[in-house]
Amino acid sequence: MARDRAFRFTACMAALVFANGEPPSPAFLASIRTGQRFVVAADGGARHALDAGFAIDAVVGDLDSVDDGVLAALPPHAFHQVARADTTDLEKAIRFCIEAGHEEIDVVCAGGGRADHALANLSVLTSFRTSHIRILDERFTISRVDGLASVEAPPATVISLVAIGLCTGVTTTGMRWDLTDFDLPFGPRGIHNEIASSPATVRVASGDLLLFRGHWVERHR
Repeated sequence: MARDRAFRFTACMAALVFANGEPPSPAFLASIRTGQRFVVAADGGARHALDAGFAIDAVVGDLDSVDDGVLAALPPHAFHQVARADTTDLEKAIRFCIEAGHEEIDVVCAGGGRADHALANLSVLTSFRTSHIRILDERFTISRVDGLASVEAPPATVISLVAIGLCTGVTTTGMRWDLTDFDLPFGPRGIHNEIASSPATVRVASGDLLLFRGHWVERHR
């Protein structure tokens, strides 16, 4: 019961979820260590969080990837086993954050390794529509465009748009190559655009459109 009260008390904080994919550099993880965070590890992601020096509030999943070092480092009440086989550990961890009252969730360590796992991890951006979820790595901040997105970034910042299925009515402003009421299918058409003027905007009428905002500039010749 005390644990539930703690979750409600911290619900104003943004949550940070460590997946069990390839960890980014220590410098990148240090760069996101800002403010107070509610930190949840998706099963084996606990090792990445501990190695990076983050204090873990909860470890969630089927717990088949938790090693002895993690078990020794955290109190028993930090572990929340969810045995359902029809959801991934990352889905379980995100749902845990949402049920604890956190609607803004950043996910790290979600890429690299197996391509099927990396793609499945991206799918969480389209699965939890009532929350604001971003996937962060050293190259991109990835989010779903919920109708309209504004992007403030220096000129020549790399932007990619990836449709999951078919997206209709895609319109952009402030990009080097703008789209107007365009039907964008799943494919390479929206890859590697760039900011021409900030803030740029991305609008989508229907469909799941992922926005990849680069952390670097690369002007096309």
